[in-house]
Amino acid sequence: MSGCEWDDEDDTTDGHEQYAYDGEDFLAFDLKTLTWVAPVRQAVPTKLIWDQNRTDNQYRKNYYTKECVDWLKKYLAYGKSTLQRTERPRVSLLQRTPSSPVVCHATGFYPDRVVVFWRRDGQELHEQVDPGEVLPNHDGTFQVSVDLDLTAVPQEDWGRYECVVQLKGIEDISTPLDPALIRTNWGKTGRDGVIHSLRYFHTASSGLSSFPEFVAVGMVDEVQFVHYDSVRERAVPKQAWMEQVTRDDTDYWERETGRYQVEQQVFKGIIETAKKRFNQTGGAHIVQVMSGCEWDDEDDTTDGYNQFAYDGEDFIAFDLKTLTWVALVRQAVPTKLRLDQDRAGNQYRKNYYTKECVDWLKMYLAYGKSTLQRTERPRVSLLQRTPSSPVVCHATGFYPDRVVVFWRRDGQELHEQVDPGEVLPNHDGTFQVSVDLDLTAVPQEDWGRYECVVQLKGIEDISTPLDPALIRTNRGKSHLLVFILVGVAVVVAAAVVGVFVYQKRNDSDKRHKPVGSSDSCSENTEGQNPAPEAQPMTGETPST
Repeated sequence: MSGCEWDDEDDTTDGHEQYAYDGEDFLAFDLKTLTWVAPVRQAVPTKLIWDQNRTDNQYRKNYYTKECVDWLKKYLAYGKSTLQRTERPRVSLLQRTPSSPVVCHATGFYPDRVVVFWRRDGQELHEQVDPGEVLPNHDGTFQVSVDLDLTAVPQEDWGRYECVVQLKGIEDISTPLDPALIRTNWGKTGRDGVIHSLRYFHTASSGLSSFPEFVAVGMVDEVQFVHYDSVRERAVPKQAWMEQVTRDDTDYWERETGRYQVEQQVFKGIIETAKKRFNQTGGAHIVQVMSGCEWDDEDDTTDGYNQFAYDGEDFIAFDLKTLTWVALVRQAVPTKLRLDQDRAGNQYRKNYYTKECVDWLKMYLAYGKSTLQRTERPRVSLLQRTPSSPVVCHATGFYPDRVVVFWRRDGQELHEQVDPGEVLPNHDGTFQVSVDLDLTAVPQEDWGRYECVVQLKGIEDISTPLDPALIRTNRGKSHLLVFILVGVAVVVAAAVVGVFVYQKRNDSDKRHKPVGSSDSCSENTEGQNPAPEAQPMTGETPST
């Protein structure tokens, strides 16, 4: 790899020329000393020969710091509208389960020189965090995630945390660690692409002034279609296609608003009951509920769920098979015993989640068919940070999120050597996912036995062989450059350098089932048992 770099603020330049053999660093040129660095003993003879050619080495320095930079500036001028544009990131907070890290996910930004970090009380955190790599989106923009481990952080302290995204040319984007802003995928079963879902999320809080006391969100196939909060006290559509509902039912939004207003009051009682169970009097406390149904459009089977969490931990859940409640902490046992006795109520819940809820799901799917039931083909890339890093199979730009990505060797799916990631949202409503392959013990001559496979219903499988020529890498790219440089080793400039180096050398010598990410959740709660004729119950949740 060879090329040059230019800082457009102080006009400093730098260059690099590096060689690798069989995936390991072999030789690199040091522009400061005009000598070669041999990382392995087999490169020492070459180093000694090339070090003696001082004229060539001086020429290299002049080329990388001057001529190459001139080419870089020229290409930047030609591609100014594309290469020097700025696209603002879209920032989301994601959480897989109540005990998982909270992920700050920024996507859709350009250029890739972004800074994303968590801070507490205004100070940047260096512990509790796990930063990810900047990865490409299918549309030429980029995305990155930074995890925050909240294991030892009480929920009343969450307000002290925020995720900050910095990109040259725009104001800093600060997102507070607010449960109402966190999108979660609790309870998602990870079944394959024929499963449709209708889910409602409710969040009720006390002792927190930074966000509404009550928030409710409805999701169809991970796309938010309705929102309610205690500030506006109105149910509002979040998709254009939901406006069609009023053509068939003019009172729909009024009824939805009335139902959520009732649930808002019910949840105040739920929080107070929970505080008593845990012997709490003050402080910040949160109740979260997820409820809904799933429908398999191939075999017509259905399923449902109704789950509660308190202060970030699972509390109680309904079992549709046994028509009983599962107490996940001892403080939930009194609630379980009382609700188990209500057999008529539990039978009603089962009927609702497996029939009535499914009817609503099918209706919403019909209204939003052009959006919810479309298929967008993934773009697949192989990425590798350094020669010793895992190779990442990165699929992006696909819809729906029910994709299967896995590595296989000799036609057999691998379950070892691999590290699958979560399906995450892109800024444009599509999704992306990565699966790492550890090649530590694999000799390069065996790489041809490996391939990455991407499966999405409605398209043919996409198979990408583990070919070094297909791997995109950022070897030699310094972290500083990721944030401050305007031009980084432009591909065409690198090609020019590659020709020069080549001439000089010649002269001298699964099926994994992913969990799709929610579209805007963790903002929800649950309500009282509505009448059978009520609109889709966001949970018809029992009082605690």
